[in-house]
Amino acid sequence: MDTTPKVALLIETSSSYGRGLLRGIAKYARLHGPWSFYVEPGALDNGQAAAPFNEWGVDGIIARIHTRKHADQILKAKVPTVDLDYVLPDLFPWGIANNDEGVGELAADHLINCGFKYFAYCGWGLADDSTAFWENARQRKFRQTLEQAGLEVFEYQWPKKKADREWAREQKLLAAWLKDLPKPVGLLAANDQRGRHVIEAARIAGVKVPDEVAVLGVDNDEVMCEICTPSLSSVSLNTRRIGYKAAELLGKLIHGDKVPEKPAIIEPLGVVARESTDTLALDDRQIADAVRFIRNNCHRPIQVSDVLDAVPVSRKTLEVRFQKALGRTPHAEIQRLRLDRVKQLLVQTDWPLKRVANSSGFTYAEHMHAVFRNHMGMTPNEYRAMHSGG
Repeated sequence: MDTTPKVALLIETSSSYGRGLLRGIAKYARLHGPWSFYVEPGALDNGQAAAPFNEWGVDGIIARIHTRKHADQILKAKVPTVDLDYVLPDLFPWGIANNDEGVGELAADHLINCGFKYFAYCGWGLADDSTAFWENARQRKFRQTLEQAGLEVFEYQWPKKKADREWAREQKLLAAWLKDLPKPVGLLAANDQRGRHVIEAARIAGVKVPDEVAVLGVDNDEVMCEICTPSLSSVSLNTRRIGYKAAELLGKLIHGDKVPEKPAIIEPLGVVARESTDTLALDDRQIADAVRFIRNNCHRPIQVSDVLDAVPVSRKTLEVRFQKALGRTPHAEIQRLRLDRVKQLLVQTDWPLKRVANSSGFTYAEHMHAVFRNHMGMTPNEYRAMHSGG
């Protein structure tokens, strides 16, 4: 008798987010399976007919549950279910979720580090039956992080009339809003699709990206980001780990093993900077040049003396003006950017630590190890294990 678990995957395959989740699930199944999957290609349609769970004879479900109607259909199957959005804890107590508050905070920090004094947020209007709490969390934390720093946030209001929400009409409304914003402004879009909308509306409004409006999306959908002109910077989410942990949790539920009482919250990987935020909103042009030099060369073993060669001022002048503009020293900025690169390489590659160090501006892996542990409170290998796909 075949005892292979049969798992239904109710996850859209048309987005990079969904495909990342599926890769994580597939990795778990390869290591701990085999599993038999039921998955339909394409995008989820919340109005579609209920999946024939009884005919499939599924043992478990992994789903992105968007509406109460969708939830009711799944509950009728009466099998263990893991919710990848974890927005209905009263109905589905087991879930894995992206840390969307972490997304908002990370985005605010990135735009602050670009030197902006004005900030904006552009999201989607929530549909009447939507459970897209992810957007609320991103928006709320983005605003809170900036307001705690004494900075103001301008938020785009979703059109009240349903007819105005059609993109052909809304594009003009969004363009007018962008034109009225104080400049230069750093803007977070709810996701990459919304970021693309902002860039298109900015073109219609005659607003320059990134010089007047720097745009940051979320999801790091490479196709969506590269199709934008200029290319879209984006917060990268750890979808493979979300998928892997979801499969791990479902495996325990199917076998009746003990499971955690609280959902797993997965941290975002970081910001992938592209052309849409490739700017420095700093009045001090020499300090802007210094920051740009550091950004372009932090993967090399540069020191503050190299920055002084590129920007002809005294070391004391550089230190004082750098601190005034960004609130930290040139050395701290070099270390910050190096550590960001180390974190990305640890998660996105399987490179040995020596190669990670050499590609991040550290001459020796031992030095990278010491600096990383001092700043992060864990070793590079511990960080890699915590954030990897499995």
